[in-house]
Amino acid sequence: MPSIKAKSNSKLTTLALGALAALVVVSVILFPDKAFQSSLEGLTVWWKLVFPAMMPFLIMTELLIGFGVIQGTGVLLEPLMRAIFRLPGVSGWALASGLIVGFPTGAKITASLREKKLISRTETERLTALSHLCSPLFLIIVVGVGFLHSAKLGVVLAVVHYISAIAAGILQMKFSKKTQQPAAPASEHSPAPLSPEPRSASVWRQAFITMRQAYLRDGRAFGKLLGDAVTSSVQTLMLVGGYMMIFSVLINVVHISHLTHILKPATHALLQSMNIHTDTSAEWVTGMLEIHLGAYAWSQAEGLSLLAQMALISAFLGWGGLSAHAQVVGFQHQTEARYRIFFRSRVLHAVLAFIFTILLWKPLQLLLAETEPSFLWLNKTTNESPAASFPLNGDSAWSLWGPMLTQFLLVLLIMLMASTFIRAFRKKAL
Repeated sequence: MPSIKAKSNSKLTTLALGALAALVVVSVILFPDKAFQSSLEGLTVWWKLVFPAMMPFLIMTELLIGFGVIQGTGVLLEPLMRAIFRLPGVSGWALASGLIVGFPTGAKITASLREKKLISRTETERLTALSHLCSPLFLIIVVGVGFLHSAKLGVVLAVVHYISAIAAGILQMKFSKKTQQPAAPASEHSPAPLSPEPRSASVWRQAFITMRQAYLRDGRAFGKLLGDAVTSSVQTLMLVGGYMMIFSVLINVVHISHLTHILKPATHALLQSMNIHTDTSAEWVTGMLEIHLGAYAWSQAEGLSLLAQMALISAFLGWGGLSAHAQVVGFQHQTEARYRIFFRSRVLHAVLAFIFTILLWKPLQLLLAETEPSFLWLNKTTNESPAASFPLNGDSAWSLWGPMLTQFLLVLLIMLMASTFIRAFRKKAL
């Protein structure tokens, strides 16, 4: 029977979701025009950025899992992922996808790996937290060029974001290692291998055997596999789009009803400690709820120095927004993964991103001053919506699929080379 704690968590989740649904319904009734405009804004962001980035990768991942390619690649990536992150080799695909495509791709692929019994629950929790990243497309092109009008600032955000993500992953791994419970039996804790490969076989032969057995175990014909991949990917993207529209409506309702005044004392005290005297409670609420709209809100905030603005944007990029949190929880529903692990990692990433921005700002500022001296003082007078500020239209967004695939394959190649080096080094040491 489920424990009392599990029942309590389930009741709290049900209550929170019910309250959220009721708030959305009431807001649509009271503010129909604003609700329509805000939902359209969320839909525009989803269609311009999220859909073209995620759709091909999700279909490709489902197909490659069915064909056993990801399982075979996992054999090749095993040394690297075990040595650095204490994760199985198949998790390398989710990590690379999260890095290039951005959230919530990593969470979705991680959930797929868990559903196929390729990783354990604990590995699912850690991989979900580790692969929840903003894509270079979003950081550099959307936030940098579109919102801040400077690709250099986007590069700064990307450097800080990925450095703090690695640091947060290492700290999470150390913490989980100290608090780890005794290992459960293999049948309960981790999936059994497909079959024992001979130790004398080369790693490439082991990868091929694993891929072949995974394909035979799946058993679906190509037509069935393709149909399932498209159906699953479209359902996932509809879920993501729905969450983005709902939270866009909530953000507008919060602003219209002046609920941001509740946070004004807390945000004012925090910013005063940084010698900032301006009201940013609206930006705090927006950033806490939805990261795309939150990044735009902070990029248009007035009365902030560039360093404070960049530090706060970095922190909220690390947090990710409750909209993305809800998407991850939806993907984790069938995996038995615990949300608190993901929540803790987001808070840690946000804190580290804020600190690293301050620590790295001076050397990065010197570098940026030599390459783009005029970007350090930006004009914040634009009144465009975040959707209008995106430097992408429907056609150009889809045209970015080629460069994204190239970047993904390059990252995967680097990971394979690093894994090969680690394997060769271990053999030489023995």
